[in-house]
Amino acid sequence: MSRVREAAERVTAELATERRKAIALHDYVRDNIKFGFNRYFDLSNPNHTLELAIGHCNPKGELMVALFREAGLEAHHHFVVLPKNIIKGIIPPGMRWLIPAELSHCYTEVKVEGTWCNIDSYILDGPLLTGARAKLSEEDRTCGYGTHGQSTNHWDGRGDAFSQFDKDMMLQDHGRVHDLGTYYRSDRYRNKVLGVQLNTFFRFFGKGIEVRVNSYMDKLRSQYSGN
Repeated sequence: MSRVREAAERVTAELATERRKAIALHDYVRDNIKFGFNRYFDLSNPNHTLELAIGHCNPKGELMVALFREAGLEAHHHFVVLPKNIIKGIIPPGMRWLIPAELSHCYTEVKVEGTWCNIDSYILDGPLLTGARAKLSEEDRTCGYGTHGQSTNHWDGRGDAFSQFDKDMMLQDHGRVHDLGTYYRSDRYRNKVLGVQLNTFFRFFGKGIEVRVNSYMDKLRSQYSGN
């Protein structure tokens, strides 16, 4: 049994309705997979992300879709392009050159009891969102630290909920993506520096990048939430 199937069955075992299953899986990804970067970056498949218990928007989105599907829910990846200022403040100053001006961001479309919901509220774990909101308030900003002023990481299984995506920030809408590998190889994919995919940087320098960026976010978590 795959890690994804085992997790989906364990989380939803005692739940009877689609809505309760969907919320439980959403909260599982939010609370058990920390927001951050792992060595595989966007090529982190759901099993990698579960094993490492860390991932940014695209790996967490891929995991979320996989879990929903294992639970019998129809779900899809939806990609948009956002400006880099969404993550201003969570990348160490010396590494900001690695972040392209435009970012490819995945959120999830899921059908729950006949209603389509658009969500990425599972992406930011609670301690990081607490810290991010505190910093935005201190700096009188509406966007940065991986989130924005209207964000939420709670979802009731009935409508849309976003912790990172904001339609007012969207630069392009690429719609549903059915083949992630093809999308990541296409010109539409934005996570590149000087024409080189960030996946390549993480493959060669992954551990150093991981430790430095993730420890920077951990300081934000501990400063404001005690974790």
